[in-house]
Amino acid sequence: MPSGRPTMPPRRSHTKSRTGCANCKRRKVKCDEAYPICFHCKRHGVPCSLSTSTPDVSLNDLAATTSAPSNHPSPTLSSGDGNAARSRNDVAMTSAPEQIAPFPPQELLSRDFELLHHYCTATACTISMRKEMTHVWRICIPREGYLHSFVMHGVLAISAAHKAYLMPSHRKTYLSLLDYHQTVGSEGFRSALQNICPEIGMPLFSFASIVILYLYTLPNRSINGQLEDPIRNISEIIVLFRGIKAALAPLMPGILRSELAPLIYGIWPLDFGEPGNLPCLENTTLPLDTWDAIRQLRTFQEAEAPSSSLERYYSDAVESLECSAKLIALAGAHIETSAVLAWMYGIHESILLDIRSHRPHALVILAYYSVFLATLEKSFWYARGWARQLLDAIEAKLAGKPQYLKMLQWPKHSLVNFYCL
Repeated sequence: MPSGRPTMPPRRSHTKSRTGCANCKRRKVKCDEAYPICFHCKRHGVPCSLSTSTPDVSLNDLAATTSAPSNHPSPTLSSGDGNAARSRNDVAMTSAPEQIAPFPPQELLSRDFELLHHYCTATACTISMRKEMTHVWRICIPREGYLHSFVMHGVLAISAAHKAYLMPSHRKTYLSLLDYHQTVGSEGFRSALQNICPEIGMPLFSFASIVILYLYTLPNRSINGQLEDPIRNISEIIVLFRGIKAALAPLMPGILRSELAPLIYGIWPLDFGEPGNLPCLENTTLPLDTWDAIRQLRTFQEAEAPSSSLERYYSDAVESLECSAKLIALAGAHIETSAVLAWMYGIHESILLDIRSHRPHALVILAYYSVFLATLEKSFWYARGWARQLLDAIEAKLAGKPQYLKMLQWPKHSLVNFYCL
């Protein structure tokens, strides 16, 4: 006898995909495996691992991707309505979907007070070595956060990342707060990017600076500190760093005249000395034989250039490596993060494509760069976990290629000495 209830259609069977993109696997959602970019990555504006080419980073893509990548499940970023920039506190916590909040409103407010206190009393003092830069992180950027809530969300996010690093037993709690605040902050950042003007230059630059720290923390945010694919991870981050720099370039003249200027002036010396004049490496964070190693790398690349059309780009990549080493050396014991970033900004797009394609010549240069990443690890908690994993991944990709493996001796020896000291 019929029960009167409507007959439910049978549930569709679900076939688990083992070839979906990395972002879908990380978020535990089904990937449609559309090439060159799957549905979910296209929707959220993030780089898709199904694509082997370097993505063009638009302003919307840039804003969306500031909440990725991460190797643990995180809330997805809503698409936003594309309204013009809202420069005051009207970009509030309620602008994000309520379901991503990790705690009820009252408890979330209490946690936010905790994170802000921790940032001002602890985190801000760990981000830079120079006093004038610490002042910017501790005083100026929170002040921007009082006026522009997306900046405040960024401040709370990096504070949560710091607490997750310091308190492993409460790591899950603070990572959920990190994901929440980074997601909501990215929504406000995206909205502000729709109408870039000098009036919002300082909050945009403030949040972008926080994003750079956030991207560096990927190993600390990953399960057991293990990166899924270190080479792909670093190449995605290079794309994002370059996108941030390009997007905010029109604002730089105003930033240089603002109280945020130490973040630029404190990092980029105006005079690198005469060409060929290499700074002494005593009392610096670099190995004493760095100049000899770069000279050896240059000789190798000149003799083994992958093609005549790429020879100039590879030569420039080694030159950029030397310029980055000069910045690190000139900083002495007070290295700053952007001295290491200089190489990422200086390489040609062709080198980045070769890194993503695991071309041996490009991987050898990246292996040398891993030593520069290691120089940050003793000074800055947020930079830890990159160098060794990246070099191990490069060595695995070069297995069976003795002429390239031989070139890894200096990076391997340098990292062994670094971690043993």
